[in-house]
Amino acid sequence: MAASIENYLKDLAKKYYLKNDSEEVRKINISVQTLFTNLDSYFKNNQIKKKFVFGSYDRDTILPRKYDSKSDVDVMIIFNHTSYERTPETYRKWLSDFANLYYANRYNSKVTKTFPTVTVELNHIKYDLVPAKEVQSLYSDYLYIPSSGGDWVTTDPNDIKTKLVRANTTYNGIIRPIIRLFKAWNSNNLYPFDSYNLESKLLSINYFGDNVQTGFFYAVKSLSLPLFAAEWKKEKLEKLKKVCAEAENYLLLDMPASAKFELHKILPD
Repeated sequence: MAASIENYLKDLAKKYYLKNDSEEVRKINISVQTLFTNLDSYFKNNQIKKKFVFGSYDRDTILPRKYDSKSDVDVMIIFNHTSYERTPETYRKWLSDFANLYYANRYNSKVTKTFPTVTVELNHIKYDLVPAKEVQSLYSDYLYIPSSGGDWVTTDPNDIKTKLVRANTTYNGIIRPIIRLFKAWNSNNLYPFDSYNLESKLLSINYFGDNVQTGFFYAVKSLSLPLFAAEWKKEKLEKLKKVCAEAENYLLLDMPASAKFELHKILPD
């Protein structure tokens, strides 16, 4: 029977977990509440219909900033959509003006108008403010966010979370640890994958009968980049595959220490 490094990978995944009782989470939650209070103070007359946190922080797959300097908290801000049609750029400007008033040059923060968000970067976390509108129909409600072409595009902010919860239940809780392992590798290698797309790819894999170790190795073999991806990204992925293949060979030889040594090359401590 091949040797195992299951516990080693589980322990690493625990290190990459942003614990709910951590100081980092405490600061984030306080900042979110302050952000919501500031939004309510700035936008009067029911201009905002809803606001909520979504993304990796809500999915519980965000990494501590120690392991992922790009860790951020996504906040969706749904504006009241009236009969007067406002463009996505109008809402983005509103959020940019708000962020500059409350955060620019204060609290050691920085405000950037990116696309399609307005980013507020504090010393402990970044917040991506995403403007949205909600259109109600007879059968369903639809959310829209700015598209790359400057128009509106439909979105479901909870789509990937729903898939994650279902997959994590189906595969006996191994999905979140595997995602954290990959996100730590991704961050440690200059982000060859967009974080959201990486999670989506990992959720599309069948992990039937796997544990964290076998599921991680199987996902490495399954992962791919588009043909037009930058060469440096392909090189990073190729190295990941090569190192994991070496680690699996060492496990077949009952040499877990050597397998662990190989994985040290790609996974941060």
